[in-house]
Amino acid sequence: MKEEISRHLKDHKVVKVKIINKSLGRKEVAEAVAKETESELVEIRGRTFILRKNDSA
Repeated sequence: MKEEISRHLKDHKVVKVKIINKSLGRKEVAEAVAKETESELVEIRGRTFILRKNDSA
């Protein structure tokens, strides 16, 4: 998953990610994915979150 999100961030700079597993904490998942992909967490709405690639990374 990390590689796919990182690839999309590299190509598009901004991506939307949907959390399918409802038992996971959405904020924790979004923050962990942002950290792993070296991106900025822009917004969380329901089970979807938006990431933006950091220019400094």
